[in-house]
Amino acid sequence: MFDLEKREKSTLLVLLAILLIGLAIGFYQKRVVSVDVRPGNFIYTAEDAPVETTKININLSDAGELMKLKGIGKVLADRIVEYRSTKGSFRSVEELKKVKGLGGKLYDKIKDKVSID
Repeated sequence: MFDLEKREKSTLLVLLAILLIGLAIGFYQKRVVSVDVRPGNFIYTAEDAPVETTKININLSDAGELMKLKGIGKVLADRIVEYRSTKGSFRSVEELKKVKGLGGKLYDKIKDKVSID
């Protein structure tokens, strides 16, 4: 079919071998999982802490549970529990604003982390 000289056949075989080796390396690199295991990669910070996805029920939680919310300390948690015991269950999350010491900024931080059900 092709009338090639010996030198041309050798060159063609070398090029074909290079092509096959390149393809093999390409397939291998796609399947190898690269893991970066430097010592600095194992430092655990507060930012890496798992995010709690369940909301805290402000009608059922005690002061200890309420203190898990960022910005809510012992005094404010006690005020929330006291407000609930004197005024009854919260009818909306927004009603938290009526608790003494819980202002708009803090409310905005925690409103997505609490529920009334």
